Amino acid sequence: MTNEPKPSRYQEISAEAQRTLILGESGRFEFKREAEAVSVKLLATLANWVALDPEQEVAHLLVGVDEVEDEATGLVSGEPCGLPKGLDRAVARIQDLASKTRPVPVDAFIVEENVSGDKPFIRVEVRPTVPPHFDDEGRRQTRQGRSTRALTDDELLRVYLDREAGSFAARFRQTSKELRSAVGAIGGQVEDVAAAIEQNIAEPIRSLTATAQRAADAAESAESSADSASASAMNAESEVSHVQQLVKGLQEVVEDIRDQTPDSVAFQLSEVRRKVWWNFAVDTYEHTSALADQLEERLRALLSSDISLYVARNSWEDGLWEDVLDERMARYRQRGTQKWWSETIQKIEGYLSSPSYSAPELPALRAALKVDLDHELDDPESVTRKFQGLLGMS
Repeated sequence: MTNEPKPSRYQEISAEAQRTLILGESGRFEFKREAEAVSVKLLATLANWVALDPEQEVAHLLVGVDEVEDEATGLVSGEPCGLPKGLDRAVARIQDLASKTRPVPVDAFIVEENVSGDKPFIRVEVRPTVPPHFDDEGRRQTRQGRSTRALTDDELLRVYLDREAGSFAARFRQTSKELRSAVGAIGGQVEDVAAAIEQNIAEPIRSLTATAQRAADAAESAESSADSASASAMNAESEVSHVQQLVKGLQEVVEDIRDQTPDSVAFQLSEVRRKVWWNFAVDTYEHTSALADQLEERLRALLSSDISLYVARNSWEDGLWEDVLDERMARYRQRGTQKWWSETIQKIEGYLSSPSYSAPELPALRAALKVDLDHELDDPESVTRKFQGLLGMS
């Protein structure tokens, strides 16, 4: 079942607009005679008012409406006065102002009212997107009756917590969907995992058992035969040493398998992201420039993005951030300048938008051999011998 789109144009005054005019101006309703009286501050303030009240979903701003106060009761109601400069111009101005609210433009749904009448006006439904909202001067405000005031620390904290809770719920739903999909994919890989366990764990264990038996037999032979005691003891020592090497190798295999599990790699990536964020904060906390704020937003977007379910993708990204940390440590005073962070973030953004594996390093083998063939072949530390060992050549 899908919701039908709401109309954004009425030839006459809609029932909702009539109700708003009668109820009068309050924290939820705002009347402005002209579009020029609307500001970025006002839109951000209305959005924050909605974000603070869990029972409210929208604030209404009526433009082209006069305030009329009842002398007997003191209540204020609205009376359409029209828009002399035209509906289109007023709509364009409201859209432009909404786009300038921070950190993300508020949701401003504009409804044209009484279009066929002689006093048309517009009704703007204002909703928060990523509260708390603020204007270009950084003012975070809300409504209190018909007046405006700054948000308190407690209110700011509550808005932030509500926003993060909603963001977490959305990510949790998406992650649950991806996990269900991943479970189906992993199901088809069970046989491959079983084969890997057989090859990397079961087979070394069988070899370990056989070698241990041989070591025990050699020790028994050394004990019972005086004539061959020395030789048997040496044989037993060799077998025990072999057992120790197998155990060490088996431990390395198990550790490697454990370190490459999806959960482990995802945790490693989370930790290295936190390190990058901390180092950036240390390098830039004293800077109050617009560039520092912009870099913070760009880096936060990269580091707070969802972590993939694929081990290879996460291992690759982990390597990118480790390179960033290593490069920072190698800099003067082990700190990064704003220029360096800007270039680094731009580079990482490019990598993450088009992931790829690094090309292999290709040493100048021909040049090395031309200089000194004997040295290259005889020296185990030479470039030629290292490359030869990499290829498994004798």
